[in-house]
Amino acid sequence: MPKTNIIYQENADIYAKYYQRGSGDFLEYKATIQIKNSGKLPVAMKIKFDGMEPSFAPMPPEEHMFKAKDLIDLFLKINRWFNKYGYIMK
Repeated sequence: MPKTNIIYQENADIYAKYYQRGSGDFLEYKATIQIKNSGKLPVAMKIKFDGMEPSFAPMPPEEHMFKAKDLIDLFLKINRWFNKYGYIMK
């Protein structure tokens, strides 16, 4: 079985705003994106909460791991995850 290698890795910040009208709550996550050269789901992103907790909006989990087959699928999964808790990515 061939060994999988990381061909790309990047650290990024992800911001999401609570989408209820009049609310100023937002979230900030630190993210690490990795793309491997093989595997069923070669694109992965691990996020970790890094900011102030929202005052009235529901708080999603502080850490989460997303795995996808490509970057578009990864973006859709992240967007769906934030929407589940009432947030929109910025």
